[in-house]
Amino acid sequence: MPLSQPPMRALIIDDEPHARRYLRELLGGEKDLVIAGEAASGVEGVDLIQKLSPDIAFLDIQMPDLGGFEMIEQVEIEKRPVFIFVTGYSEYAVKAFEVEAVDYLCKPFDKERLSISLERAMRRLGAHDEPSGGKAEAKPWLSRLAIKDENGIVFVPVEQILWIEAANKYVVIHTTSRSHIVRQTIKSLEDTLDPKEFLRIHRSILVRKAAVRGLHPLFHGDYIVKLTNGAELTLSRNFRGSFFDQMSR
Repeated sequence: MPLSQPPMRALIIDDEPHARRYLRELLGGEKDLVIAGEAASGVEGVDLIQKLSPDIAFLDIQMPDLGGFEMIEQVEIEKRPVFIFVTGYSEYAVKAFEVEAVDYLCKPFDKERLSISLERAMRRLGAHDEPSGGKAEAKPWLSRLAIKDENGIVFVPVEQILWIEAANKYVVIHTTSRSHIVRQTIKSLEDTLDPKEFLRIHRSILVRKAAVRGLHPLFHGDYIVKLTNGAELTLSRNFRGSFFDQMSR
């Protein structure tokens, strides 16, 4: 039997006590993660990273003594953990992408959104690799979806999907030719589709990367995502950082 993976070790670095407490409570039920320490300032955060060598650091951007971006610069490259920014400011998402943060969480966020960040961190860290044998077993991502309709079952190749949108207890799967309504959650679909091909741009929208033609800026750092078929979707501020990160890969 393969040995079990040790839990990921995380730091919480935020000058606001209630923000640290909220994040600690959300992370409390994660069996694959332990909180190795907390820091109330950037200076203290640098010191803890050097001492504890964590896997992940949840990092605020604006702190009185040393901001998040300045803090990263002071950490030796070989000792840098995976960074997930946790902030109330949406305008720094592009800069977070430039320093290769794995995600950008805008306050307020919930447990579901945090879980998405952790999944991305695990993929970046290779936390799902098999510890023995030297090779990871590739997950069999779906190549087509089996969708029931009034005439039976329709098989839809995933390369025909443009985007998927949640609608109450259903999802609407938009393809190059038509749309399908399926009684399924968007999270369950996301778990079966290759993350190299699909990404979240909104809590209720999953889009195929190859279908994205470009972005149109709006006010206050918001964006409209333009697709190859002319459709326009909203890029939520909570997913802005991960969008820029994943679209470059």
